[in-house]
Amino acid sequence: MIRVGCNLIRAILGNRLSTSPYLTGTTLSRSGPSLAIAEVTCRTALGESRLPGYDYCLNPYVGCGHACVYCYARSYALRRGRVDAWGSYVDVKANIVDVLAKEVRRSLSRGVVGISTLTDAYQAIESTRCFTKRCLGILLGSGFKVAIQTKSDLVLRDIEVLAEHPGDVTIGVTITTLDSDLSRRIEPGASEPGRRLEVISRMREVGLGTWVFIGPILPDLTDDGLLDILDVAQSLKVEEVLFDRLNMRPAVWPSVSNFLQTNYPELLPRYKEIFFGGREFYAPLKERLITEATARGLKYSVCWS
Repeated sequence: MIRVGCNLIRAILGNRLSTSPYLTGTTLSRSGPSLAIAEVTCRTALGESRLPGYDYCLNPYVGCGHACVYCYARSYALRRGRVDAWGSYVDVKANIVDVLAKEVRRSLSRGVVGISTLTDAYQAIESTRCFTKRCLGILLGSGFKVAIQTKSDLVLRDIEVLAEHPGDVTIGVTITTLDSDLSRRIEPGASEPGRRLEVISRMREVGLGTWVFIGPILPDLTDDGLLDILDVAQSLKVEEVLFDRLNMRPAVWPSVSNFLQTNYPELLPRYKEIFFGGREFYAPLKERLITEATARGLKYSVCWS
């Protein structure tokens, strides 16, 4: 039985991450800013997805308590007139379960539903509202397949339900870094890296397909640890790894630049050169990642051209 913890990580990475809290078995308390919670209603539950391999998308919550400094979903909210600081609010789609139940009763073609395509469906609010769990029951009981992507170990709450549908469920976990301190800074409300690895391990144990989303890759912050993540992914026998770059969509740069100014001011000029001055960073990195993933026998996808 695979268990992600001190022994496995040390076996894979030796002492390379000796200062990381999860190597000592420490449980970190992760929390983002205080949240304003509001209930809203939705007209539809399933949206048409533009992502490869997905027919539909489902997002029970608008806004996210993970408060990731790089999240592009803040631009989605901005386009819809939401000016509150990203990470400070979550709108709960209070009627989404009833709307979904009505939708699946119609002659809606069955397909793959991407869950958390915009904001994490397993963020902290889900622990009390349980809308994601209830929607999963409807979808899996109606012939749909689901692909879940999360940064939260709360998904383990539903492992028994998911394990009843091994051919219809895949679990993707976002790993930006294995450095718990850095993770706490860039994604303060998300589960710490060791707990996310535990999600992959336990989901594989019950026969579910797993994949790792490595991104966004932050220049001079997370790129040094990418090979370590690939080593762990190889050891855990994930089905695929996906790489993505940092995308400077509207409202993302102010968040990232403020974060850098506060925490890593020396990197601010370099980020300006990379994202606004034409300095190349991601093209050579892409070739390196392809080489390293191939050498480890990992199926991979790169989400930028």
